[in-house]
Amino acid sequence: MRSRNILFTISLIVLTQFEAFADSATQTDWSGGSGLYGPVTNWCNQFYLAQTVEWESNPGDIVLPASIEQYIGSTWAVSVYSTDIDGDSDMDVLCCAFESHFIIWWENIDGSGTSWTGHTVGDIQQPKSLYSEDIDGDGDMDVISASLDVESINIAWWENNNGLGTSWTVHTVEENFYGANHVYSEDIDGDGDMDILGAADDCYITWWENNNGLGTSWTDHTVGGSLGTDNTVYSEDIDGDGDMDVLGAAGFTDDITWWENNNGLGTSWTEHTVDGNFDGANHIYSEDIDGDGDMDILGSAAWDDDITWWENNNGLGTSWTEHTIDTNFDFAQSVYSEDMDGDGDMDVLGAAYDDCTITWWENIDGSGTSWIEYTLDRNFVGANSVYAKDINGDGYMDVLGAAYSGSGVTWWDLTEYAPEGSLVSSILDTQGNTDWDYLDWNATTPANTSVSFQVRASDEYTNMGIWSDTLTSPSVLIGLLNDGDRYVQYRAILSTSDPDTTSILNDITISWDQLGIGDEPQVTEYLLFGAEPNPAFASVSISFAVSELSPVELSIYDLTGRLVVTHSQREYSPGFHNVQFGDLSPGIYFCRMISGGFTAAQQFVVIE
Repeated sequence: MRSRNILFTISLIVLTQFEAFADSATQTDWSGGSGLYGPVTNWCNQFYLAQTVEWESNPGDIVLPASIEQYIGSTWAVSVYSTDIDGDSDMDVLCCAFESHFIIWWENIDGSGTSWTGHTVGDIQQPKSLYSEDIDGDGDMDVISASLDVESINIAWWENNNGLGTSWTVHTVEENFYGANHVYSEDIDGDGDMDILGAADDCYITWWENNNGLGTSWTDHTVGGSLGTDNTVYSEDIDGDGDMDVLGAAGFTDDITWWENNNGLGTSWTEHTVDGNFDGANHIYSEDIDGDGDMDILGSAAWDDDITWWENNNGLGTSWTEHTIDTNFDFAQSVYSEDMDGDGDMDVLGAAYDDCTITWWENIDGSGTSWIEYTLDRNFVGANSVYAKDINGDGYMDVLGAAYSGSGVTWWDLTEYAPEGSLVSSILDTQGNTDWDYLDWNATTPANTSVSFQVRASDEYTNMGIWSDTLTSPSVLIGLLNDGDRYVQYRAILSTSDPDTTSILNDITISWDQLGIGDEPQVTEYLLFGAEPNPAFASVSISFAVSELSPVELSIYDLTGRLVVTHSQREYSPGFHNVQFGDLSPGIYFCRMISGGFTAAQQFVVIE
């Protein structure tokens, strides 16, 4: 017993010395998001800054986003839509330029979405919403607008005189629809021509009957709603009876509502509440999200920060089940649905004003109960509107966004990986003077892809200095960083020259020796200290020491002798080191260390 106690005491002394003089930091997860500058004592799952990389779609990894951003124009836009305005068979883009009081369309010059020419449709005060439809039945696309300004034509349509979008005539639909927020077009009375719907702050949801099919004579019909609360309007056959019903989102009363077109003529309506507590109901849309053949409803809630869909349980619109897609979409402003990945089911898109993001969610199994989030832009300041269309004519859906800022109008091609992206870590506080050791990482790099790193260290976290040269493989940090600096930061760089492939970063480790007071301890032998903590929860740190520059291989085996994981062999400088192993299931394990002629093993336990 006494000999065991002596051995235990010696082990404690060695471990205590190790803990005082050697350390490392590992990051295996970035899902906590950006914005944490630091200093921090543990990276955990957050970081400081990212540019053109994705960390949420594949949790635990960093990848390049499968989207290329294409800027169209800066207009302080509040609404965006796409259709073929000039009749050349490619998709053009329209927007409301709220501050400059114009409705604008951009001509897609060669159909590729890389060259645009702006054209003015018309000048109107505070245009808030637009849509495009053939109002006069002449075969070309006209434009409909809603204006907030009390002195403007609140609901108007603009006639595409020559079908080329170079000459327009404005027609008044309604001058006294004050606070007009939103406009849409559909054949409400089933007579074969296109009518117009509107939602306003100071009026009820209304539709205007296109009396002669030419857009020169209109009759207004009140649908319903709450006076002074209506944000958006849409039309779809919700009850499956073959005529068009009307949907509305009311922001001040928090309502998502649909009105049943009782006689198919739009002259008699029955109101059905879908959700009366959708805080800040801001935008509404309808699509068959679960693929059961009836139309469901989507909504965005500005105050709840929600993107939500309601399941039409019986196909009649009288019974609904709420499914929330995202509960942290800050000031959700716009929602839309389209099959973005071409798998036959309907995905969902959103714009978040306060989050400054344009995002789409993949409908994993087509049931609408499981989603993967893909954020296309996290710096789209004033994100206000989102839409989907095949902008470049490649047969795949692209994403359009409008921002109430200099970000203006932009589209994203989802069929190619971005060529390069980077992520900058939070500043790590090593809590003392350091003797830098090694930078290591694990990554998947298919042909034509790469992962590389830059690092920097400083004794003042407010002035981290310049980045190191780019490291294309794990490397010794000796001579690259100044010994004695307390703070360290890394930048991961992912790149690809193959638009169909991305590199994947799995984890990164920076190790160092802590410089104590007086002489640094000298290691005179090879040692394996085992796992810390022991027992552990899924993740352990294996501590060891080498007396000279040596290759070290660490392997983890389970109780049956099956190899679970190996830390790739590399050289370690003389001193104390540790290596992090994660994602271990509960059980009994052995860690084996091989370094030159030295071999040792230690047992440890992982518990739930």
